[in-house]
Amino acid sequence: MTTCARPGCHNDLPEHHRGRRPVYCAPACRPSQARRGGLSVQVDHPETSPDGRATERVWTVRLRRAGRSVVIAESLGWPSAHALASALEDLLAPTPRRRPAASTKP
Repeated sequence: MTTCARPGCHNDLPEHHRGRRPVYCAPACRPSQARRGGLSVQVDHPETSPDGRATERVWTVRLRRAGRSVVIAESLGWPSAHALASALEDLLAPTPRRRPAASTKP
């Protein structure tokens, strides 16, 4: 196992089963999280499924900052969970305001 890429963080990386290997140990360690004060949107599987479905087919969406988190939605399918996470990311991302064009009238 390797360790997190964030300077000063020596945590081991979580196991991965498919896709790219993780670079950071947690969403809060990603550089993009610094813009939001460590607030991140996390989509993952719950420990157990409340309705008997396999946990690999159930998704939970959380907002997380440091060691604190709040569950926004649970028992979602993959498309719904990722659509909600994307909408939350758009809400949390700072958007630059455009200035009105300067008038050229004298």
